[in-house]
Parts: sequence; C-alpha cells; structure tokens
Amino acid sequence: MIAILITVASLCFVPGVQAGPDFSGTWTFDQAKTMRPGPDGRVVLAAMLGDQFVALQNDKTLTLRITFNGEIVVAVYDLTGAESENVSPGDIRVRSRATWQDKKLVIDSISQGVDQGKPATIKTKRTIWLDESGDLIVERTGTPASAVTSSRSVYRRVSAPRPPSPYED
Repeated sequence: MIAILITVASLCFVPGVQAGPDFSGTWTFDQAKTMRPGPDGRVVLAAMLGDQFVALQNDKTLTLRITFNGEIVVAVYDLTGAESENVSPGDIRVRSRATWQDKKLVIDSISQGVDQGKPATIKTKRTIWLDESGDLIVERTGTPASAVTSSRSVYRRVSAPRPPSPYED
C-alpha cells in the first residue's frame, strides 16, 4: 500500500518553473560601479545591454528592449527552459537557453560568427542577477576567447517595474 501511495504521489508531482527575481524596469548603465573589479579582480568596461534597456518579465519570458547605437534591439528569452532564438545586430541569429541557478539567470547562447577571419561557432554564457543594493549585474564569458571578451556590467534601476496588465500573458 505504501509503495502504491509513493508511486501515485511521484506521478502527481510536476516540477514547476523556478521563479527568480523580477528584472522588470528601466535600467541604465552605471560606469562607475562597472569600473570596480569583479570577483576575479578584473575590470572590463562593457555596456553589454547598451546604455539603457527596459526589461519586462513574467513567469514564462524575459523581454529586453536594448538601446544600442540609437536603435532598439529586442531579445526575448524563454524562462521555462525551452530554447529561444533572437537576432543580434548584423542579422546574427542567436539560439539561447535560460535557466535559473539559485537567484541568478544563466543564459547560454550559441551563434555562428567570424573569429580571426575564419568562420567560428561562438558560445557565450551570461549570468544576470540583482546584488544586495538592487543593482543588476551581468557577467559574460565564452569561447573562443579571442571572439568573446569576459566582462561584467552593472546597471541601476531608474524606474520601477510596472504592474502587470490583465491583458498580458
């Protein structure tokens, strides 16, 4: 009887999507904080998400509207574990998979590019989280190292997240 109850209980358990922090809001690049050494002691000045971006997040997606060289670049990441595809400037198709690791969002991406004049597969890992002061931190690593500079950006929230609309998913 106990074995049957354990079997039934295990069949009824469906793992949900792990909820992480809500990154929603308008964010601006903080050069002064970015210049502070990261955990590895290095400083690489990079506004990875542009000088300013807007993040909209719900249970299923994180949408980033990034202002880059006067243009708006939109990237949508699936937070349920499914693969996402976005187009970076230069019409570069990027496939990504986002996963929560504790309170950090890890986005693993792959695209085709050029490294040292030759076609190459570019792999990046961006880790995004909120620090204790509420700043948004983005750290990037990847391969090949000659095509992906490890870097860290700090953004500060300039407007609070907007309340969810009853008309959105």
